[in-house]
Amino acid sequence: MVAIHIEANLSPHQFSKFKSLFAQMQLLKGKVYFPPSEMHGVLLTNSRQGAMNIVKAHLRHVQPYIENIDDKQYIKHIGVDVLLEALGEENPRKKTLYLAARAYIAGKLANDPEIYKDAQLQANEQDKKKAQAMHSVKKQATQCALSGAKFGKGTDCCAHHIEGASEQPELVTDIKNLIALTRVVHEEYHSWVIAEKQSVTRATLKRFAKVHNYSTAW
Repeated sequence: MVAIHIEANLSPHQFSKFKSLFAQMQLLKGKVYFPPSEMHGVLLTNSRQGAMNIVKAHLRHVQPYIENIDDKQYIKHIGVDVLLEALGEENPRKKTLYLAARAYIAGKLANDPEIYKDAQLQANEQDKKKAQAMHSVKKQATQCALSGAKFGKGTDCCAHHIEGASEQPELVTDIKNLIALTRVVHEEYHSWVIAEKQSVTRATLKRFAKVHNYSTAW
């Protein structure tokens, strides 16, 4: 693991508040969660209650990222980023400090060996499940879902993610999100997506199939 140098325009008083934040963060399935009560340094307020009030006032931003762990409320790291970005837009004079807080948190997490190790284990497990799902689809497929071409000598089978890994990373291991395509059709689709400046989604695959007179019954 390569250590990341952290530069942040934060006061010594703010840095002291971050110690408690990192001491009480939770690591769950490779994701980092922070207790709102310890975010007073991050949110540029002087008290824990002040931090709680800010979070409560911005629930519309952080609600999707709130998790209850051991009967306590925590906010996922990405939720903290979303909140800080919103606060920066609301208060441009403090935007630089909010950005500094985001950078400092990101740097600290990147340098934490336990987080790095856990994230790597999660990634390795996901890669394994992804490979298994793709292998299962290819093993059972007899023909291309779009063109109808039979798989066999000279016709390779590719397992394609209907909702792309970049667009829907949580679906990369879901066998229901995979269909079998010939290599020619698979490459043709991805070239078409790039040319059309689209994303890899179910909708664009349907559109591609219609444009090329392929089946949409999959």
